[in-house]
Amino acid sequence: MKLKHILSYKDDSDLNAVVYGSSDIDIVGISNDSRNIRRGYIFAARKGVKVDSNIYIEEAISKGASAILTDNGETAKRLIGRNVAVVVVRDALKAYAVASKNFFNNPADKINVIGVTGTNGKTTTTFLIKSILEDSGRRTGLIGTIDYRIGCDIAYSKNTTPDVYELNEMLDDAVRSDIGYCVMEVSSHGLTQDRVYGISYDAAVFTNLTRDHLDYHGDMEKYYAAKKKFFLEILLKSAKKQKFALINNDDTYGKRLILELKKEKDEFNDNKSKVTLITYGLNKDSDISAQNIVFSKDGLKLDIILPDEKEIMGISSKLIGSYNVYNILAAASVAYALSIPGRHIAAGIQSLKSVPGRVEKVNIANAEAPTIYIDYAHTDDALARVLSVLKCINGGRLISVFGCGGDRDKGKRPLMGKHSSNIADITIITSDNPRSEDPLKIIKEIKSGIKNAVFVDIDVDKNTLQLEGGDHVCVIVEDRAKAIELALSVSRVGDAVLIAGKGHEDYMIIKNNKYHFSDKEEVLKYYENRI
Repeated sequence: MKLKHILSYKDDSDLNAVVYGSSDIDIVGISNDSRNIRRGYIFAARKGVKVDSNIYIEEAISKGASAILTDNGETAKRLIGRNVAVVVVRDALKAYAVASKNFFNNPADKINVIGVTGTNGKTTTTFLIKSILEDSGRRTGLIGTIDYRIGCDIAYSKNTTPDVYELNEMLDDAVRSDIGYCVMEVSSHGLTQDRVYGISYDAAVFTNLTRDHLDYHGDMEKYYAAKKKFFLEILLKSAKKQKFALINNDDTYGKRLILELKKEKDEFNDNKSKVTLITYGLNKDSDISAQNIVFSKDGLKLDIILPDEKEIMGISSKLIGSYNVYNILAAASVAYALSIPGRHIAAGIQSLKSVPGRVEKVNIANAEAPTIYIDYAHTDDALARVLSVLKCINGGRLISVFGCGGDRDKGKRPLMGKHSSNIADITIITSDNPRSEDPLKIIKEIKSGIKNAVFVDIDVDKNTLQLEGGDHVCVIVEDRAKAIELALSVSRVGDAVLIAGKGHEDYMIIKNNKYHFSDKEEVLKYYENRI
């Protein structure tokens, strides 16, 4: 494709490109990583969170880059006159996004794209939507935290929301594979870094907003602003004729977003582009709501009430907990917006048995084993929710194993300690991707939030634990494998063990090294060794 075609955009203010050199040259690829540059590529240099990739321009040129895209005027001046086209733009991140979608001929315009954002529930909601769409006969791709699924191709997820060039490439693959729908998780990092800029969405879902990623965003207002951008910028600018915003009406930030979107869309809407707002929740003023909710350890049942109140769908699901009621309502709202018949909504929800690492029950062929769950809960709100659910549906003791990631929001650490010690009968604090931090320092910060529990010492090698001294007991075991082993060794039939924080992840990051580690594998290994 010619450079001049890659740079074309209907709203020049978003690109505002000035080209020094020929714009009639052929481009065979684009990357913002100099290590990926090949002959005939555009190197998109931009200032990132930690690194300004403008410093790698010379490396990109040496590897054969045909064009350099930058918003650094001084850098551009030094390159003018050399054997490379220089594209100077107002915003390199947005320009990179525009160039990427143009390079693949705007694939999002050719299929139905559904995005789900929020702190908790994104992964489960996308799995539910995919299940519903596929039950209705619609071929559907999935892009999210666990993996990227386009047709028969499944790739390990590097980021919840991929790089914008990779995203457009996946959407192009979907178009070429005759896949008509793609449902994806949209992270706050992806929104802030314009990884979904220029993508034409048909539907945008807001699940909830609770404390997370404050190490990156700084505070809740900036975190909310990132999520709001998905609706007030990305969705409103989508090229689709009919667009839907599906928002949780029970969430505090959801209510705020509803009001702001109503005001903004009334000003933005015209005859060519319309956004329809659909709210969901347990509040009676929600467009889509639920009643007759029944919880059990085997799943949940509920009736979903659609906007016209003429159709009430009976839903049965293997998913557990009140939070999954909201995930189900979100998925049903998307399906309703896309005119999916109710029978497919019910069947699609019922057919989803579980989501990897999301309150995932580990099947153990051992009559003496407790019920063991693996979950991705790594925020104070998520941990409190899943522990509360397990406490309600489980008749025995509840044992919690968790840690907090290093180089991440430190404010949630004492809160997670507080919630676990208040809800679980036994809390085992351990490591979880300590990265550059000292694991024991992280554990100490978790411990600072624990006020109403008794700390006891153990002999890790013998896995002995004295539980006398209080209703709630806390133990510190830095080694995560040994922490899991301890939890299983002191448990008994009727207990529930929650191993939280990593979920589907199969690695541990210590310092600059990434090691293979899987909570699920550790559980299975423990029982294999007991046979």
